[in-house]
Amino acid sequence: MTETWKDGQTFLYIGTADYHFMILKNIELLRRVYPEADVVVYDWGDGDGGRSDTVFPKKVEVIDWADRVKDTWPLMEIYNEKRQIEIGKSVNSRQDGTFSRRFNKFFLKRFPHSRIARKVVERGIRYENMLMHKSYNMQDCSQRLAGKPFFLLDADAYLVDRIDEVFDGDPDVILPMIDPAIHDWDYNNCHGLSTGVMGFNGSGDARDAFLSEWYAAIERNDEVLRELAAVNRLVKAKDAKLFDGLGLNTLTFEGRKVKIRTIENNVYNCYFNYQDTPADFDRVKILHLAGIVQRKRLFPKFIGAVEEVLNKRLENM
Repeated sequence: MTETWKDGQTFLYIGTADYHFMILKNIELLRRVYPEADVVVYDWGDGDGGRSDTVFPKKVEVIDWADRVKDTWPLMEIYNEKRQIEIGKSVNSRQDGTFSRRFNKFFLKRFPHSRIARKVVERGIRYENMLMHKSYNMQDCSQRLAGKPFFLLDADAYLVDRIDEVFDGDPDVILPMIDPAIHDWDYNNCHGLSTGVMGFNGSGDARDAFLSEWYAAIERNDEVLRELAAVNRLVKAKDAKLFDGLGLNTLTFEGRKVKIRTIENNVYNCYFNYQDTPADFDRVKILHLAGIVQRKRLFPKFIGAVEEVLNKRLENM
């Protein structure tokens, strides 16, 4: 039997132990918006095969994925030495601390075979491997939740309002899209659709077809943030008109018709961090604190602002 979002909500979180403090807070705030929702967490442990000691709240289904993070490691072989260094530079650029960032950048540029540079590259490859598990976990979750809808929230993407309307029209897959005016299709800088939040209706065959083709596209891709680049290039190859504006589109994946609904990124995946502030807090329903996990000292400030927005919304619910 296929269920709809109105029958019961399930939210999905994934991440290593480094992100668990954000997931725990996320679940706490989620319960204020959807008190009866089911919650599933894929616990990646330390990201290198070791288990975490995180204690999640009761009534949260925790799936221990620590010993599965190396499943996708063979897919890292697609990167040649030049690409590995580029990935190291990309991940290093997002790290906190001006001195350490410049220090690592110097060695990556001047001494790419040094022990310091190799450690930065290894961290970058490990990060890319983790990102690939987003698609991998959703394939697994789709099987576990056969016939049930679910909604992915990145560890640092916080609900401040209900989002039931994104399932209107019974889409099979729901993806945020940024303003078409700033879409980019350059190599290593490909973005239009976002994957920080994603929704899936109960139509298992349709969403499985989408997830299967997406994962296959990731296997072939060697760009930075390859899971994001892969889904954008995959969808564009099927129907470039989807990127013209928000709405419901029907595309074919593995011979099946899949209804994809694009929703406004500035509302449902709105970046809020040390670089980006929402233009209109009144419209936002999900605030994404991207980059804060690398700058934990900023977390109290930003999560406090998230809670302030949430409290105002709850007063009007």
